[in-house]
Amino acid sequence: MDESIFYIPTPSKNSASHATSIHTSHHHITFRASSSPRNGAYLTGFGPGERLFTCSATKALIEVYSWGKEGVDQRIPLPEALTCLTVVPQPVSASDELEKLTKFRLPWLLAGGTASGKIYIWELTSGDLVSVRDAHYQGITTVKFSPCGTFLVTGGDDARVIVWSVVDLLTDDKAKPYFSITDHTLPITDLLLSDSGVVHDLRLYTTSTDCTVRVYDVLSKSLLTTFVLPYGVNCVAKDPANRALYVGLVNGMIRTIPLYTINKTTSVLESIGGMNKIITIDNDVNLANTFTHHHAPITQLDISLDGTSLISGDETGVVYASDIVTKQIIKTFTKCDSAIAYLKVETLPKSIDSGITTVDKKHRMIPPFKRVLRSDEEHNLFVDIPGHHLSDNSSFEQWLDQKQQEEVEFKNLSDVASEVKQVEEKTYNKDLELKLQRLSAVYSELRTKHEQLIKDHANLLDRVDNQ
Repeated sequence: MDESIFYIPTPSKNSASHATSIHTSHHHITFRASSSPRNGAYLTGFGPGERLFTCSATKALIEVYSWGKEGVDQRIPLPEALTCLTVVPQPVSASDELEKLTKFRLPWLLAGGTASGKIYIWELTSGDLVSVRDAHYQGITTVKFSPCGTFLVTGGDDARVIVWSVVDLLTDDKAKPYFSITDHTLPITDLLLSDSGVVHDLRLYTTSTDCTVRVYDVLSKSLLTTFVLPYGVNCVAKDPANRALYVGLVNGMIRTIPLYTINKTTSVLESIGGMNKIITIDNDVNLANTFTHHHAPITQLDISLDGTSLISGDETGVVYASDIVTKQIIKTFTKCDSAIAYLKVETLPKSIDSGITTVDKKHRMIPPFKRVLRSDEEHNLFVDIPGHHLSDNSSFEQWLDQKQQEEVEFKNLSDVASEVKQVEEKTYNKDLELKLQRLSAVYSELRTKHEQLIKDHANLLDRVDNQ
């Protein structure tokens, strides 16, 4: 297994995006003349059948690149220019056999934000415009789907973060936001949602130029922790094991924020923050928790699967891979002519690494995007249903039962099972009772003899002293 990085710059004369390995010298592909505004690109994955979506802040256009082709594969016109975009895959993952039949299936939804504060959501399989919302008072800077596809989170220049329910956005034209955050005072720069895959444990990390990083519990709509840093924050990445946060600052430094610490009194590992605490991150004079190899504001961050390598890009187009323990540069990637707009790290199995630059000409094209909202009541939704056979109707029911059982197991947070069991009454054992009485009698006799011996010894010592 190998790990690869993909990064794309902002528009420039000779803009190009690259996909290359982190640990080896293998270069996968270069997409020529590809660029996007910050947070305005999304790569669905590495390998044949995957796509790169980019938008232009000046043109109402989305460009789609297919893996294996260096040039643009499709240009899709839009009703309004987008400033950022994101894509969510199909809500149901396919099994191995179904994966072979629909190897190049399209993602589910594409969401984009505009400079006027609107959100547009299209369904990629049909091209239908399924939702339009006036979300922010100013331009939208970043938009992210939760890993489970339940929520859509947007952040804008108006210092607001809004959490939307995807189901409400698709079904209700007058749906209100699920959660609106107004704690920040300056524009939002980045959003990060935890990748636990369970909505009950979903965490939202927000960064802003007001020098704060805030952590929220999405389901309970509560603020957990506020980290205050000495400089404005541009981006954030999280350790895969939730041990620390890594934030890119406007002064070109990357700061580590530990999420756990050892209590010096009890020597117990304790979590940092929670209960709406405000924690101030002071200047790191000894640079024990600071990466200092960049000389320009950090724009993008990501971390490797094992949490040992930190990938960072800045406004000058420099991209580094750094060792988290030693904080030294382990690899320098091809430099871009402008700031890094999007960066993604993903693992690759060896089975596809050898033929990763190939392309299948039979992959499905994306239909043109509609400019008006879908008005018909009936709508065909294309979803991949898991199962060993497409004609097997029982496989879907089994999948529903499995998901219901997983939900019940997650809600039982304690180690005590909630099931009630009847225990038969034990019969009275006379033999054990007789043995216990016999041992008690022997113990009492032995204790009496011991006390008598102590008295005799004391009397003997008194007679010796009197003589």
